[in-house]
Amino acid sequence: MSSEDKKIQKELTTEEKSMILTEINKVLNSGFRILGFDGGMAFPHYPYYSYFSDSDKELRRYSIGIFTIWLGYWNTECSFRFTKQSELYKYIKALVEYQEEIEKDFPVLFNYIVSFLIELTENYGYGEQTRMKPYITNIVKEDFLSKKSYYGKKYRNRINFIEFLKELKVEDYDKPYE
Repeated sequence: MSSEDKKIQKELTTEEKSMILTEINKVLNSGFRILGFDGGMAFPHYPYYSYFSDSDKELRRYSIGIFTIWLGYWNTECSFRFTKQSELYKYIKALVEYQEEIEKDFPVLFNYIVSFLIELTENYGYGEQTRMKPYITNIVKEDFLSKKSYYGKKYRNRINFIEFLKELKVEDYDKPYE
């Protein structure tokens, strides 16, 4: 993580963390459970990659969750969050750095991340503006997916969406849609 990213993380007060968590929770519970990865729900813009190792587990959960959701939106071609590949690069580098902690603490989110990244790096049908740049694809394949030989087999297929919602602590994740 760059010193600029660490500076952003250190400057985050308890009040700011609470505000971020409240904003994210509001979006997650206002329609994501119904629309899933086809909804394109907008989340507040923060450098979530900076919080992949935060001591606050809820902030980590939501930060990793939003990254996962953005990958899901991209994968379904619902929306493309990473118009700046430099921003995607920061997320991928944080993922590579904290992959073991993420896999341990949030196994369902991790399953979705790996599955989406496998599909996004294998699918070249995306338009030029939404295709992952080759240098990022190389990082994903060489520094992330090939790190653990079992990733491709274990995580290619995604776990049930209800489990994803449950791990994100989305309210009423198991209730019928009204």
